[in-house]
Amino acid sequence: MRLLLLSNSGRPFLAHCRGALAVFLGPARRVAFVSAASLNDEAGYYQLARAALEGEPTGLGVEHLRWDDAFAGTLERAEAVFVGGGNTYALLDRLGRSGLLEALRARVRAGLPYIGASAGSNVAGPNILTTNDWNVVGLGTFEALGLVPFNVNPHYKETDPAMASGSETRDTRISEYLLVRDNPVVGIEEGAMLRVEGETTTVLGTGRGKLFARGREPRWLLPGEGLDLRGK
Repeated sequence: MRLLLLSNSGRPFLAHCRGALAVFLGPARRVAFVSAASLNDEAGYYQLARAALEGEPTGLGVEHLRWDDAFAGTLERAEAVFVGGGNTYALLDRLGRSGLLEALRARVRAGLPYIGASAGSNVAGPNILTTNDWNVVGLGTFEALGLVPFNVNPHYKETDPAMASGSETRDTRISEYLLVRDNPVVGIEEGAMLRVEGETTTVLGTGRGKLFARGREPRWLLPGEGLDLRGK
């Protein structure tokens, strides 16, 4: 499987990663964009993504892959899929109810390149329990695509200078997750991305990754470093 998991879409939209997208996609020209994480304006979100992806250096053809409409033909024509950001719980709820979750999992496992941003990166893991979002839709099941063996925590920030002394941190929340679940978690800072090629995962971009695994000290990963899950 081939995946590119972004922490964020950035501003201007995707400007920080369009070169990496072009390299990752290679000869693929037709991308299906999934807007299901947007609770506000899916049509507008798709148009924003389309304008960014159709320009150089990517120069892609972009189709809207709707969860609430017939999606089989769009997914079949796609040479890659891009699952955008928004609310992770809404995204997983809509993918599951529509049957798109299973369809995406099958296509990506069969070789369709997968790009995720924020919520789209969250759903690539075994579950979405390390998202930063609120469960405003009241979702009761959290198992996700399971394309990679680790959870992602996008927008990762170790500390915030504005936080009061003794405040709970993202590290605290991730350590609680690892008391209950034993799969690793990778926090990715803004500007960072994870490129997955088969069993090899590499940190790319301008930000860092941080690997959390039960029984091991958290470890920072710089751009260009691989993710080592041995001994987890």
